Amino acid sequence: MQPQFTLPPHLLAKAFPFHFVFKGDLTIIQAGEVLQRLIPDIIESPFTKCFQINRPIIQTTDFATISKKSHSIFILKSLHSEMILKGQMLPVDDSEIIFFLGSPIVTELKQLSQIGIKLKDFAVHDSVADFLLLLQTKSRLMDELVERETKLKDTLRDKEEISILAEARARDLELALENLQRARDLELAFKNLQRTSTQLIQSEKMAGLGQMVAGIAHELNNPINFVNGNLTYIDQYIQDLITLIKLYQQHFPKASSEIIDYMEEIDLNFLLIDLPRIIASIRTGTDRVIDLVVSLRNFSRLDEADQKDVDLHEGIDSTLLILSHKLKQGIEVLREYGDLPKVFCYPSQLNQVFMNIISNAADALFETNIKSKQIIIKTSLDDSKHVCVSIKDNGNGIPTEIKERIFNPFFTTKPVGQGTGLGLSISYQIIEKHRGIIDVISELGKGTEFIIKIPIP
Repeated sequence: MQPQFTLPPHLLAKAFPFHFVFKGDLTIIQAGEVLQRLIPDIIESPFTKCFQINRPIIQTTDFATISKKSHSIFILKSLHSEMILKGQMLPVDDSEIIFFLGSPIVTELKQLSQIGIKLKDFAVHDSVADFLLLLQTKSRLMDELVERETKLKDTLRDKEEISILAEARARDLELALENLQRARDLELAFKNLQRTSTQLIQSEKMAGLGQMVAGIAHELNNPINFVNGNLTYIDQYIQDLITLIKLYQQHFPKASSEIIDYMEEIDLNFLLIDLPRIIASIRTGTDRVIDLVVSLRNFSRLDEADQKDVDLHEGIDSTLLILSHKLKQGIEVLREYGDLPKVFCYPSQLNQVFMNIISNAADALFETNIKSKQIIIKTSLDDSKHVCVSIKDNGNGIPTEIKERIFNPFFTTKPVGQGTGLGLSISYQIIEKHRGIIDVISELGKGTEFIIKIPIP
């Protein structure tokens, strides 16, 4: 319920000298005596031509906005003097009329003369008018209290519903987080299982390969050492026989016809020249077999299960010798070795890495039509903290979508039966075990480069 003023305008003007009344279009239709004296043209003037609203803050000065803010205290600044009014807007029921009831804000008497009013301008109110005003204000406040109580109950009910909904959402979120954690745990367990499986396969593979290589090396080592050891005596005996034949020819130049015929039949002069060459060729062959045996033993290194200081170049050379049958099929291997210190590592495992990468490079080159197939192996010392090994081919390169997966266990681009997909995955784990880094740089049409960095103490 909004206030209804039944007092005549002239009584209101005297009882409330600083009040004014305006319509829906903001035209002031009534004002108190003091306001009429201070602002002679206030009647029929627009509200906005007489006052400025300092409080509350409103974006647009219109009737509807002022009416909505009527529960607030208004502070108005006169646009005709320094007077500031403080009071309340009181909308009238069923009509577009608002009463402003207030008084000037004065803290000192000397301010009265500055704004053009006197102490007597503050009217002594008629008791009946004051009673009516208080009664109307009380009714309005009661209505507002009832309305606010209703809104408060609605708000509390809404909050309760929101709280119930929030609890349900919280339970759903908690369940979702539990499911997400289970999924992450399963994913981690699967990766660990893959890693463990790969490590077991690698361990068994290396153990089997090492035992086989060591067995072959042992079986070759004994007979080749026997042959190589006796070659020295054979060479010496042959030289002695050749010397003896030459002495016979020197002291008995006239041999019998039968001896001369047999010398011509066996072409003695050619035998004397070619026989030392054959012995030298046999020695070269046995030396190569001995080198192969040493390389096989270096590659397997079954007697070196623990870490030790080794020369990486020896491991690379041994690997190249073992792969020589493949590399001789039109691939040129360039070695650009730097001055490296010995590296504290597991030798056989690093040799396995070199073999996997070089063998893959050779396979990639066989798939190209490039005439000059090359594998370049570079070694260097990186800022005195890492030994760097680069193995680069000039093949077709690796597509981006494949390059991101080459270190995944069991991933291979080779046909079924030609690749297990474990070589690079095992290599990655071996380098990780050495606290090193393995990276691949590849561009289609420009080849592939694997870079291995191993820390040094």
